[in-house]
Amino acid sequence: MIRINLLPEAKRVQAASGSTQLWGIAYLLSTFAWCVVLTLFYLNYKSTLEEQTKQNADLEAQIAQVKGKSANIGEVEAALAKSRQLETVVTKLQTARQGPARVLMELSRILSEGGGPTVSPERLDALRHDNPLAGFNNGWDIRRLWLSGFTEASRKCTITGFGKTNEDVAEFLRRLALSELFDTVTLQSTASATEPLTSSQVVSFTLSCVVRY
Repeated sequence: MIRINLLPEAKRVQAASGSTQLWGIAYLLSTFAWCVVLTLFYLNYKSTLEEQTKQNADLEAQIAQVKGKSANIGEVEAALAKSRQLETVVTKLQTARQGPARVLMELSRILSEGGGPTVSPERLDALRHDNPLAGFNNGWDIRRLWLSGFTEASRKCTITGFGKTNEDVAEFLRRLALSELFDTVTLQSTASATEPLTSSQVVSFTLSCVVRY
């Protein structure tokens, strides 16, 4: 009888089976590890996505709130523009009403004893620094000149009157030119005239100027 020893072959089969089991376990472990990694990655991504979605929702809510607050901004701006226009009209009306009174008061000061034009001390000092004769004569006798007419249209004035001499007329012009309420003072004409009450010789004059108010 022939005997065949199968023991080494059985060992080889057993060894091969064991190796296959080890590879299978390693594969399962690696697959499980990958699943764990992918699960962690997914959970992290999901958390980031939810946070970003929440931030976007908050931002959209803020935008909607701002839009709601600024929905009437056009109406508000229009109302402000109307208010400014009304303020401008009122200011012009007040100026037109008070301006002529200021001009007449200024003429009264210019032709009052001890009076003079409305001028800042700084400007007067600067004029006198450049020309010691600049300014006006504080000792001028205001009775030496009187006005006979005053007309104003669109802030352009014409003044007529009489002076004892040409120097009196010149003093009046200097005072007008220094005043903050008058500009572009120009002597238009002078002529010899006779004063009706005393029959004395005087100088009639006509001047033009622009008023500021």
